[in-house]
Amino acid sequence: MKTFFDKFSKLKGVSFISINGYKSKTTGEIANHVINVNLSVKNAKEIDYEKLKNCDNTDLKQISFNSNIAIDICNVALSELLASAEKNLNENPENHTAQSKGQSDAYFFLTPAIRLHKETMDVHIFGQAISKKVIVPGEYKPVKSNDKTLAKNAIKKHLDLRSDKFRDFVLGNVDSIKIAGDILILI
Repeated sequence: MKTFFDKFSKLKGVSFISINGYKSKTTGEIANHVINVNLSVKNAKEIDYEKLKNCDNTDLKQISFNSNIAIDICNVALSELLASAEKNLNENPENHTAQSKGQSDAYFFLTPAIRLHKETMDVHIFGQAISKKVIVPGEYKPVKSNDKTLAKNAIKKHLDLRSDKFRDFVLGNVDSIKIAGDILILI
């Protein structure tokens, strides 16, 4: 574990790492992931907020057409995404959304990319997903989201929002990590 923490502590700036043989607790899927660590979540949120503000009727019509969701639902979804993004950029963390506060309150940050869950004491690697190669497919539940949630997801995808790509990986579910040119085998 000392080598693991030392490697992350020595990273200077944004870095790519590979997480190999990650097994999802919810689906059982096993996949190899490439993520960027040490990114500024706040910068990603600021860029996303600008993208949301610049989303116009042409974008919404395209999103509506591609997702087969009514334009008025897409408008409501965009309004809610904008309101949420604005709240989460507020300087006072108490004004953030409940989900954002919950994420912040659940962890001790050991490095920008490593955090410890306060309840489970699991070590998590946190970063922005770049790619994923599924090795063993999992059991995926059917999507039963309402149209507004589907519209929000379609907007996020259409605008390629960065903050929506941040992921958490539980260290105990990882076979190996490639970081700074070295492969760390985890047992």
